[in-house]
Amino acid sequence: MRPAAAFAASVFAAKDDDDDWEDIDPDDIEFLDGEFVVEAFDDEDQLAKALCAEVEENAKACLAERGGFTLAVPGGSVAKALAGLKDAKGIDWSKVHLFFVNERVPDGKCHKLAMDTWVGAVGMPDANVHKPDAGGSVEEEAAAYEAQMRTLAERDDDVMMLDEVNGLPVFDLILLGMGADGHVGSIYPDSAALKDETGAAVLGVDMPGKRSITMSLPLINTAERVVVAASGTKKAETVRAVLEDDESELPGACVDAFSTIFFLDSGAASKLVAYAEEEE
Repeated sequence: MRPAAAFAASVFAAKDDDDDWEDIDPDDIEFLDGEFVVEAFDDEDQLAKALCAEVEENAKACLAERGGFTLAVPGGSVAKALAGLKDAKGIDWSKVHLFFVNERVPDGKCHKLAMDTWVGAVGMPDANVHKPDAGGSVEEEAAAYEAQMRTLAERDDDVMMLDEVNGLPVFDLILLGMGADGHVGSIYPDSAALKDETGAAVLGVDMPGKRSITMSLPLINTAERVVVAASGTKKAETVRAVLEDDESELPGACVDAFSTIFFLDSGAASKLVAYAEEEE
């Protein structure tokens, strides 16, 4: 649950056709403890462009600084929105490592969608696309996927480090989609994954029809930067609860990385007080 102080410290930026999201330098946004940024875009197309720009700018910055970049993506609409990365210039994809926020077991839908949408077109080496192992229980697959992350960190700390406090892998950028029920990854309201206190980086989710593995909230919140995306009026009330209700215990409200940004289209933002004030 996000502390009430975080909401008071929030920054809301409404985007219109005259604004150039490509000119936003992530390094120009200074975050205080518990602070987050909300950006609203006219439509899903503008939101998708902003997501691609976010990946592109962060990748270039990390590659220039230390020669490696770690990215985690979900499936669904966010994965489809990344199709524009096929046109990204100046990224050495051989030095980018891709993981998945969550993955259905055993069908691997998120991996397949990413490969079909953009990964297969940019020339990222297969060894850098970290696919969860197929087979075994969800708990075994979760442990194996966490082991992939830790192996990468142990092999090359220029690519991935382990956090000095909690020992979890530190991702440069994690993208999340938020569902109408407030779920992120495969962390659903009132689920065991939401309440998990084991400190694991990856959890097994054995819910009917949702058998999967998912990054845990502690892992998500250890990332250098997290972007949560939501679109459509059907998610407007959930977005309002997550961002304006300091008592919310929805999974989306528990995303609390040092640098946290919510990307919304006008429909998803429509019930936010700050958005209504910007529109007046």
